Amino acid sequence: MKNLIIKTIALASLISGLGIFIPSTMAQAADARVINVINPDFSSGIQIGDVLNRTIAIEVSAPYTIAKTALPIKGEVRDGIELSGINVNLTEKSNKKIVTIALHYQVFASAAKPVVMQLPAETFTFSDGAKNLSIKVPVWHFWFSPLVAEGISNAKENLQPQFTPTLIDINAHHARFWLSLALLTAGLLGLIYINANQRWLPFMNGAFAQAHRSIKRLPSNEASEKYALVYMHQAFNSIYGANLFAREIEQFLAKNPKFNILRSEIFHFFEQSNTSFFASQSQHSVYVISGLLALSKRLRDCERGVK
Repeated sequence: MKNLIIKTIALASLISGLGIFIPSTMAQAADARVINVINPDFSSGIQIGDVLNRTIAIEVSAPYTIAKTALPIKGEVRDGIELSGINVNLTEKSNKKIVTIALHYQVFASAAKPVVMQLPAETFTFSDGAKNLSIKVPVWHFWFSPLVAEGISNAKENLQPQFTPTLIDINAHHARFWLSLALLTAGLLGLIYINANQRWLPFMNGAFAQAHRSIKRLPSNEASEKYALVYMHQAFNSIYGANLFAREIEQFLAKNPKFNILRSEIFHFFEQSNTSFFASQSQHSVYVISGLLALSKRLRDCERGVK
């Protein structure tokens, strides 16, 4: 009889230590169970200020939900262990719910020599409105190590040399840095070359680039129309090497094929110029100057080879 009592007490202690919850009915046993417990990776060498994480996954039947009021309270301190954070995540799978509880503990205990400490046991309660189920997660033991040994009379004698960090070879990083810098510089120069109106670089000051800058400075009125046309003719003449007339446009394009893309616009410009200089009817100067500004920009792009 005595042996039976001892075995019964030992079995009860083992069940309690493992944190297994024995529900009152077999129906409850299938309603909630712990499917996974992830404890910290290390159980020794833990010091003051260290953070220890535990993750508990519990499977419950669909009607049950976790009672928020039954969760441990963030900031609660038990035996020098503070619960610094708690996160609850819920996922559903068929008629079951998986409740994942992440607990973050921070050690604030102090001791003069290594001692065994523990993360506290936790109890989680689930309810379907009519009845409750409780799941208990057992304690987790670890070795707490003091920052200094007990009974130090002279701290200077116990100072340890600082650890010299391992040197990292940064030659590869240097090469990537200079390559990236070169690509960035080339990209910026390309953007300036394509889009800048001003003469940022010596090879940007082509004939049509000068014409475009000059036309851009003109006010939009009838007097400016003639100046804008003259600037354009000067650009054509400069590239052609002589005065360019409408009958010589084909020769101009044959010598400068990069402007072929704007063939119809060039012919239209010379017709517009003849109308402005020699026809009696007047044109709308604002639209004329606006059109010449757009044409000079497109011719400048062709001149720069970006079209």
